[in-house]
Amino acid sequence: MATRKNLKITFDSPITLILVFFCFLSGILSKSSPELQSFFSCPTCATGQNPFNFKSLADYFKLILYPLGFSDWNNLAKNLVFILFLCPKVEQVFGKSVLSLILFVSVLFAGVICVCFSNFSMVGTSGIVCLLLILLLYSSIDKKDLPFSYILLALIYFACEIISIFSSNSLVIFCHFAGALVGSLVGILSLNSKR
Repeated sequence: MATRKNLKITFDSPITLILVFFCFLSGILSKSSPELQSFFSCPTCATGQNPFNFKSLADYFKLILYPLGFSDWNNLAKNLVFILFLCPKVEQVFGKSVLSLILFVSVLFAGVICVCFSNFSMVGTSGIVCLLLILLLYSSIDKKDLPFSYILLALIYFACEIISIFSSNSLVIFCHFAGALVGSLVGILSLNSKR
């Protein structure tokens, strides 16, 4: 007679779950407070809608907290689904501390690009999704096993981002690609270090 094992829910990917929790929580809070919603948006260049103020401490926080903001619920849900799908695998490959550092550098780099070149504020986790897609592709190359589903996923996501450049006529999408650039650099460095 077969014995039934007890079902256990595991806290498998702490970085992933913490990121998703804070994005969802800030989404709920910022919808009830417009001031908070503006706090979770990256400042822009001097001629933009929300110029970066070098004397404001809040603007420095906005450079790293903008992923907690979002433009609409559909965009938030789409990005969180991507993060829940991609991030645990990347977290398993790179580890919690390294992934935390990569995420921080990517978010800060994209924020600086936005402050230097964009006239429109950047919000949301699209740059993080770009980063995770690239890191997952590189980690698959490292294992010499690149699933076609990953390639399709990356192509579809990046195609949608590129199409939105023409529909929104905004440079913010290029700031999202900054996450992909950081992911590419980390991927190349990790591949070279294992050779």
